[in-house]
Amino acid sequence: MGLRWVKGLTLDDGARIVAARAAGPPRDLEEFVRRARLDHAAQLALAEAGALGALVPRRRDAMWQVAGWVKRQGDAIALGGDVDASVRFPDLGALDTILWDYRASDHSTRGHPLAPLRDALRAQRLPDARAVSALRDGSRVDYVGAVICRQRPATAGGVTFMTLEDETGFINLVVWADVFAEHGLLIRAAPLLGVSGRLQVQEGIVHLIAERFWEPSLPAGVAAARSRDFH
Repeated sequence: MGLRWVKGLTLDDGARIVAARAAGPPRDLEEFVRRARLDHAAQLALAEAGALGALVPRRRDAMWQVAGWVKRQGDAIALGGDVDASVRFPDLGALDTILWDYRASDHSTRGHPLAPLRDALRAQRLPDARAVSALRDGSRVDYVGAVICRQRPATAGGVTFMTLEDETGFINLVVWADVFAEHGLLIRAAPLLGVSGRLQVQEGIVHLIAERFWEPSLPAGVAAARSRDFH
């Protein structure tokens, strides 16, 4: 993905990185740091986002090493060996890797945050979006998804429309005014929601008519995509 996705980078930072790459691929992290001449915050943002993976595969290791090389980037010659590249930190698991992606860039090319938690959700008999979409009209459903959109159009008479997603697809919710009034705080604040309701399936279009919202019980925290709220 492009550098513009990395939180904390400026246009000037991006231009410096592009210029540094023009001389060819850097041999190692020290050479990249000395070429790009970015400040510590920008280098740390790259490391946290996994953008330095071709030079240092593990993100925690990259964050450790880049902090040392930034302090040395103004040296007249490359002295080398000053940063202990033998230091190794525990690698990130599948879920943590995705969560770090979302924290650093609001998205991940490695998967959806709910994918590593699917077994835990399945153990609670919570279906994914694909399974929900295959159910019949009028079916009662409990579902957990990441909130990606909340909208309350002025012409909707107080009805709120929401979209939740998981690794298999999307579920569109219809939230009546009385349900929103009861669960509004959770609806507004939570990036991940549990919802109970009844399916409405008409001409192949599936909506979940929400009756109750709740906080999911999961073995780990989840970072969700930033929602596009209340247009």
